[in-house]
Amino acid sequence: GLPLLMFVQSIQQGNLSIWNDQQVKGFLMFVGVVSLSIAIWLSFHKQLDFIDALRLSSFNVISVVTTTGYGLTDYQAWGAFAGTAFLFLMLVGSCSGSTSGGIKIFRFQIAMAIMRQQIKHQFHPNGIFKETYNGHKVHEDIVRSLVTFFMLFFLVILGLSMVLVLTGLDIMTSFTGAITAVANVGPGLGPIIGPAGNFSSLSDVAKWALALGMLLGRLEILTVAVLFHPQFWRY
Repeated sequence: GLPLLMFVQSIQQGNLSIWNDQQVKGFLMFVGVVSLSIAIWLSFHKQLDFIDALRLSSFNVISVVTTTGYGLTDYQAWGAFAGTAFLFLMLVGSCSGSTSGGIKIFRFQIAMAIMRQQIKHQFHPNGIFKETYNGHKVHEDIVRSLVTFFMLFFLVILGLSMVLVLTGLDIMTSFTGAITAVANVGPGLGPIIGPAGNFSSLSDVAKWALALGMLLGRLEILTVAVLFHPQFWRY
């Protein structure tokens, strides 16, 4: 889940610069907080020993957020809180520059920076506020790229969900199947494609649609979207 190039450079140079990266710190903090929250939930609501609960929650959280595809147990049986958390985790992903899929942590961090800037403008309309990320100013082109990616990402999930519904799948399987395909997670939610199930019973049309969704998600959508623009083929 860590940026591979930065990870290799830290090993070669023998320094700890990777741990000072804003994205890495945000990623580790996010994984830690979510894992701990689910572990506490399991301890209180499933009467599990806290160490066992932390082991189960951290393994499954890391597997989903790094889009590794493993499942230590059926986390759907952990209750509504855990199920909702894992649905969100399927979208998040890890760090940019890693092998994980999903939206990536840095996009959420930049979105939070933009939100803070907008809130400040509400209180001080004439103020000038410069939000930074990893020591660099967040420019307008980054904001446009971010908004475009979010819109395309969720439009692809919506379109793929509708295709899967038309093949006869239920809403939960269709929606989470679309998310897990585009985010390249592995398991979805529901009785069919959940962590205790698989995709073998799906129709050929559904499998081809999911494969297309995986391709779009792996290439982060914009790369593929450019191919459908007429201007691309003029050069």
